[in-house]
Amino acid sequence: MFKLQRIIFSIVAVALILSSTGVVFADTDDSKDFSTYTCKELMRSSGEARDISIAFAHGYWLGKKGTTVYKPSKLGEATDELFDTCLENPNANALKTLGDILNKQK
Repeated sequence: MFKLQRIIFSIVAVALILSSTGVVFADTDDSKDFSTYTCKELMRSSGEARDISIAFAHGYWLGKKGTTVYKPSKLGEATDELFDTCLENPNANALKTLGDILNKQK
């Protein structure tokens, strides 16, 4: 449950930071294309970087479904299944894998 709370907190924190600041970011190009992110890359990340990636992926799929309504327990279950699946299939696409898991949950 603590892991899920960290993910939800990360989602809210990122949204608040991005919506409330007028900070100009440096010209460093550290952008990432999450559509090419593999399970191996996700599993190698840790701490806040992993939390942000998971929060982003969940937000992406909520947006694709056209909703902002979610159940924290379902997000936690999907995240746990994502980790298990990624450990078994490190070359799989992380975003697609989560989408497949969420589609099974309905």
